[in-house]
Amino acid sequence: MTVYEKDPTLPTLGAVRTLPLETSVGFEWNTIKDTRIRGINVYRKAPDSADPEAREYKRVGIISNRYATHFVDTHVRPHRRYVYKFAPFSFGKESARGTIVSVHTKPTFAAVTFLKAYKVAPDVIKLLWRPHLDGRINSYIIERSVNGGKWTFLAQAEGVLMAEYIDTLVRRGNTYAYRIVAKSYNGIKAKPSQVSRISL
Repeated sequence: MTVYEKDPTLPTLGAVRTLPLETSVGFEWNTIKDTRIRGINVYRKAPDSADPEAREYKRVGIISNRYATHFVDTHVRPHRRYVYKFAPFSFGKESARGTIVSVHTKPTFAAVTFLKAYKVAPDVIKLLWRPHLDGRINSYIIERSVNGGKWTFLAQAEGVLMAEYIDTLVRRGNTYAYRIVAKSYNGIKAKPSQVSRISL
């Protein structure tokens, strides 16, 4: 990684406009006029993270053209606070007065509000749930736990209006727990639904 000498004479970006979503943040600024500038280093930290390393600035982007006025960070999580520093650089030197921007990403989707498991035959469990109200949802991940064990992927139901799943991979004498995770077109997952349990 290139180490830059701090140069107090190099300019800052000035105001940086932001557009935070659930798992990405867009940034926009005015074109840099100073002809000494070759590009912009972008740093990010998560000051509320439990990970000490995440609480320190880490370079997450290098914009190699001073005429660029946009940057998108796609490596963020929903409902988190991030702090960014934009530092224009020249040959081996970086602005000592980076522009600091604080951003809160949007929370993820609400959970599916109703889920119920029914025994419809000795070795068949039927799941019914209420379709999600957000039109950006296009599938549901069905997760299962057997006898209090870890949650595992069982199936994925396609379509926002799909509202059932038939589980035939069950055996009498076991207790099964189910939960549903709604998923959007661009892969964002909602919070898990409440758990529905049933014993055979």
